[in-house]
Amino acid sequence: MRTLALLLAWALGALAVHAQKPPQRFHVKLSGVVTDHFSGDPIKGAMVRLLKAGKTEAEMTTRGDGKYEFELERGWRYAVWYSHEGCVTKHINIDTEEIPAYPDVPFYEMDVQIALFEWIDDFDFSVFDQPLGEAAYKKTVRNVSWDIDYTERMRPRLSATMDEYEKTYNGYYKRKAGRRPVKEKFELPQEGEGERPDPGTGIAPADRQ
Repeated sequence: MRTLALLLAWALGALAVHAQKPPQRFHVKLSGVVTDHFSGDPIKGAMVRLLKAGKTEAEMTTRGDGKYEFELERGWRYAVWYSHEGCVTKHINIDTEEIPAYPDVPFYEMDVQIALFEWIDDFDFSVFDQPLGEAAYKKTVRNVSWDIDYTERMRPRLSATMDEYEKTYNGYYKRKAGRRPVKEKFELPQEGEGERPDPGTGIAPADRQ
């Protein structure tokens, strides 16, 4: 009987140890959808690349639903780049360096939707050399949050660029140029010029002797 009790105790203890999961390491869960700027449809085949301290940490290609997902560790600076063949590349920066060693939640969650649009030759896309957004840990909200000041500084430039882009993409400037009247310069003929020849002789009046 005692042997049976010991065996049961050992079995239950083994089950308890097996069921106990190792503690989950804190992370920032970054996820979202890559879509088309005009239609809003998910983009299949978009490349999403995660850079950690300037080096590629992970990358994935979106499927038909356009979704992507990464886990970011605390204590690093990340950049996330979004690209697709024939489209303008965009990126964001996320700083996890200031996240405390023992946050009060197992993870933070960030949802980032990115819309890509077609590249146009000879158009100024230099505004997209800068990140669309800068995010970092803020003690006031105890979470990773976007830098509102940076966003507000970027907003006018992005708005102006996208306004010009949509006009160019939709052919606004070509249509406008087509409506302009053609300006032709007419000069009065010099003496003896522009007079029609006599139908009978084929000689202009000024050439007659």
